[in-house]
Amino acid sequence: RQSDDSLSFISFCREGCFSPISPEACPLVQSFMCHNRTFILDGHVQLKTGLQTQERHLFLFTDLLVVAKSKSHSHFKLKCQVRLCETWTAFCTEEVCEGSTDPERSFVLGWPTTNCVANFRSAEQRETWLSFLQSRIREEKEKDYPKSIPLKIIAKDVGTCAYSKTLSVTNVDTANDVILMALQQLGINGSEKDYKLWVISGREDAPYPLIGHEYPFGIKMSHIRDAMPHGSKHCACPRQLQGSFLTEQLPQELQCQFVLKPSRLAVCQQLNDLSQKSFKRKRSIINWAFWRGPGTHLDNAPLSSTSAAPGKLFGLLLTAICEDDNLPKPLL
Repeated sequence: RQSDDSLSFISFCREGCFSPISPEACPLVQSFMCHNRTFILDGHVQLKTGLQTQERHLFLFTDLLVVAKSKSHSHFKLKCQVRLCETWTAFCTEEVCEGSTDPERSFVLGWPTTNCVANFRSAEQRETWLSFLQSRIREEKEKDYPKSIPLKIIAKDVGTCAYSKTLSVTNVDTANDVILMALQQLGINGSEKDYKLWVISGREDAPYPLIGHEYPFGIKMSHIRDAMPHGSKHCACPRQLQGSFLTEQLPQELQCQFVLKPSRLAVCQQLNDLSQKSFKRKRSIINWAFWRGPGTHLDNAPLSSTSAAPGKLFGLLLTAICEDDNLPKPLL
């Protein structure tokens, strides 16, 4: 059953405010239509991450967000599809992309392993997308099953040894909420500003830190669904999501671990000595690729001062390839 907001919005969208064609006639939209899914909205957007900007077209359904690349007025290439219950919005645009963005036309849009700044053509479109994304996300989370899962948090570089706690995390707990819960369970003094929650994903080539607004529940469930048979991955509340699927008994490439680390270590891990020199460029997501290591295991994560080949990039000394303490332009 659709909410009154959804029904009124469908009527609003079909007046043609956002697309020059009938979206229902688009083959991509048709491929996602089914008896329990309704098309709601489509529109052009710029997705920005770091220094990269991509022109994309968004299609919003009652339970899915589809990201596509426009090939013509009626043909689109699918780039990504994500369940709305595993999607989030935020406003920390400076943490996600380089350069200035107009806050009246943009917001942070994300899903498991992804954060980007969605930049719209007008403030009105931005408000419409934000309002209905948030509404649909809330409604889909209400349908979620289960609504809480056990989440193992590994504390590293906290005290003299690594240890862990398993928390009960709900589908509305943010990364900052989980940090506070973990600190309380571990008996550690501090706030969410003092620590970062890192994700070691079997899909990724290295750990990465969460900003704080993301949903660890959604990240974990995304990995779990990837381990399920193809036919049940995208159903609303598969009953198989229990037992071993909620534990660590998954193939290595489908596992994800959550690691709690002091946030000061992330600051100390900037390209070695460059942070002490005149290179004062603000750190952001674009910088992670310069110091992430190739390993997917916690012990191989480049998070401590014992990382291999300190002070080197591609086997060369930074002082040999950096002019005036700046990285080479191709890397930037």
